[in-house]
Amino acid sequence: MLKSSFAIALLSLGLGFTAPAVAQTSYYFPTAQAGSFDAKVPTPEQFLGYPIGSHYTRTDQIVAYLRELDRVSDRVSLRVLGTTFEERPQVVATITTPENQQNLAKLQQARRALVDPKLAAPDYRKLPVVVSLNFGVHGNESSSSEAALLLAYYLTASTSPETLQWLEQSVITIDPLENPDGRDRASHWFDQNKSWPNVTDPLDREHTEAWPGGRTNHFYTDLNRDWLPLTQPESRARMAFFHEWYPNVMIDFHEMGTNGTYYFEPSKPLSTENDLIPRATYEVLNVHMAKYFAKALDNLGSLYWTKEQFDNLSPIYGSTYPDFQGGVGITFEVGSSRGLAQEGTNGVVTFPFTIRNHVATGLATVRGAVEEKELYLRHQRDFFTSALTDARKFPTKAYVFGNAQDETLTNKFLELLLQHKIQVHELSQNVTLDKQRFEKVKAYVVPTNQPQYRIVNSLFEELTTFHDSVFYDVTGWSQAHAYGLAVSKQKNASLVQGAAVQAPKTLTGTVRGGQSSYAYLLPWSDYNAPRALTALQRAGLVTKVSFKPFSAGTAESHTDFGYGTLVIPVATQQLPADSVFQIVSRVSRQNQVAFTSVGTGFSLSGIDLGSNNVRTVPETKAAILVGQGTNASEVGEAWFVASQQLGLPLSRIEVGNFGRAPLGRYTSIVLVGGNYATLDKAAVDKLRRWVQEGGTLITLKNASEWAIKQGIVKEKLLTSANAGWADTTATANGKPAAPRRADFVQQEQEGTRAIAGSIYMADIDITNPIGFGLTSRRLYVFRNGTTFLKPSRNPYATVVQYNAKPLVSGYVSQANLRQIGNSAAVVVSKTGAGRVVLFADDPNFRHYWHGTSRLFINALLLGSLVNLPEGPAAISAEEE
Repeated sequence: MLKSSFAIALLSLGLGFTAPAVAQTSYYFPTAQAGSFDAKVPTPEQFLGYPIGSHYTRTDQIVAYLRELDRVSDRVSLRVLGTTFEERPQVVATITTPENQQNLAKLQQARRALVDPKLAAPDYRKLPVVVSLNFGVHGNESSSSEAALLLAYYLTASTSPETLQWLEQSVITIDPLENPDGRDRASHWFDQNKSWPNVTDPLDREHTEAWPGGRTNHFYTDLNRDWLPLTQPESRARMAFFHEWYPNVMIDFHEMGTNGTYYFEPSKPLSTENDLIPRATYEVLNVHMAKYFAKALDNLGSLYWTKEQFDNLSPIYGSTYPDFQGGVGITFEVGSSRGLAQEGTNGVVTFPFTIRNHVATGLATVRGAVEEKELYLRHQRDFFTSALTDARKFPTKAYVFGNAQDETLTNKFLELLLQHKIQVHELSQNVTLDKQRFEKVKAYVVPTNQPQYRIVNSLFEELTTFHDSVFYDVTGWSQAHAYGLAVSKQKNASLVQGAAVQAPKTLTGTVRGGQSSYAYLLPWSDYNAPRALTALQRAGLVTKVSFKPFSAGTAESHTDFGYGTLVIPVATQQLPADSVFQIVSRVSRQNQVAFTSVGTGFSLSGIDLGSNNVRTVPETKAAILVGQGTNASEVGEAWFVASQQLGLPLSRIEVGNFGRAPLGRYTSIVLVGGNYATLDKAAVDKLRRWVQEGGTLITLKNASEWAIKQGIVKEKLLTSANAGWADTTATANGKPAAPRRADFVQQEQEGTRAIAGSIYMADIDITNPIGFGLTSRRLYVFRNGTTFLKPSRNPYATVVQYNAKPLVSGYVSQANLRQIGNSAAVVVSKTGAGRVVLFADDPNFRHYWHGTSRLFINALLLGSLVNLPEGPAAISAEEE
């Protein structure tokens, strides 16, 4: 609860009154000695023209202030790491002594002895401890970036002996804007809606951001879940910088609900901790640092809590990934004002109050890291040494991965591994492993006996054993399963391991055989083939797709082409043959795909190119419903796929505008998970007619339930395992869960009945257009929802069906697992002249489930070509 002793200061700042700089400095740095700051260094207030906490600072102003610190002080160096989708810079300020600033590269090189066990142990007294303070990964958790300005000022301007010691013994990096695009979205909202005097009513517009809010980046991605998959440019730039320093202590500054106080780690013991991580991380490093946080907040009289919530389970987070790199990552959460001042159960929470708490714990972090320097440096050295020991005990000695028919996706996964500084080797020979064919140059080997063993394990292994049954986020995060590539675990790496790989391959597009007067072919199995199709169509070329496999070429040199192969005939185009070749050549280069030119439509085997099973692909005109009620993350994922993966314009229609939307201009409409109750009967009838007249409706998760319940499609749902749920004996690892305290019964029951995020095995019909491009019927599927689809009465309509025992990785209750087994994951249902593609899950989850995003892409681009037979007779007639 706020104390009256500083209520006046909070009100003066919150109301926007101009206070002298010294008054603001004494508020945010109450223990600092008067006159202990260098007058040549401007305070944030002096630079910006308003007191910190009275206004939300824009990203350009934050960057400008740090540039000013770089200009006026030799303690600071500012570096631009990259740019966002909205062209905002990503910056990091490095703060240390002028002497250290002159030798940053040498310091980085000396610290390599901490992460490379092959090097001799260093002299810890001569190495700096590296402290990384990261702010604003969730853009609307805005107090953190304001605190970053104050912390940067303090470390730059303070002349106290303690600060000088910190700078001598440490290198401090400040990332003030982990999510610049989301930050500006939020700050504009709060600044546009603030009032004088402050309106503290939680229902005031200032405190209720409009959809999608400022939490996420441009494509509505939660960047705090992107540290392992690295799908966004912000994450990739930040990861490259991380591996330059390997921070010993890394803090992620967040906000939580207004009724919260302040959270710092340790997190909930055991149940949210990863068994790959040495116990010392949780039981020593976290505990040591927590004493400094507690003291800092005690001095302010601020309430706080620990050990009750949040995960250290997965390296997807910015506060957990450092644990997998020999450091300690820590989450800070402060109860948020979400505006300048808001009523909560602890009184009125003001923006300055939240900022001050973060400033106090930020300084405490530096103090603790410096005072315990040798502890953290030794731990990092021991961490990477013990990684090799653990790897030698692990039965799997190498993972072989790759897909000869999809070099693009194979290379994309290789690039991810290298970004995590994982040692990868070439495959030494063509081999068949676990009934899977791996080809040299098109497959790779990842040994487990390497310093990055723990990240390797996280990327490839399944996890089904947990200490608890209630989780904060996903429990299955294997990237190898998400990419859908063939993987084989080997107990002897030397049998297949070739030379070390230093960089991803540079893939170049080509037209094999040169210009053709007849046709060009492109296998649909290549990850970039759909993007190439979109480019061909936008260039005006008629493009066809093969519904049956065939072989083309000569008897001596032929190529097999599978389901979904693109066929670009030459003579039927409106352009001359030279122009067609130029377009195909340009598309091949831009998308790194290999076309094959053929001079005849007569195939060596299978269908000929003039067959009715080679059908023209209509150009896709797609729309997605967005806005209030829709799941912003799923909207962003679909938008990202269309924009970044396909180069396909995707119209985003506000749900409130659907009634006046001219649906006839769209071939496909996407409904992600959400609540569509605002669509009245007239709107539902309009959508139903559009489908019946030939449209393709694509629904995800509970949008599929909605479509079924509205009668848009005649499929059925399975009764939810959670309906009438009253089981209080949920199990973890087959054992009864621990007794629950009464005040947590409801929360934990909700947790165990949910499907937080786990991985399953399913069977896919690769002869259906929705499955085109996949070469195996085994499909890994991610799910984090409780939509259960019943297999269709038409056996050809169930495109993807879960196995009888489908769990691969992650936690799920036995009741939910029984529901998932043999249920449908994807159903395509004909409705009049159109069709509905029902997904039980989110195929585009967090942008990295490439194995299933293919199905969503196929639904967008090829959905209109799905023509379901009604039985064996129909199939026979079609084949004949």
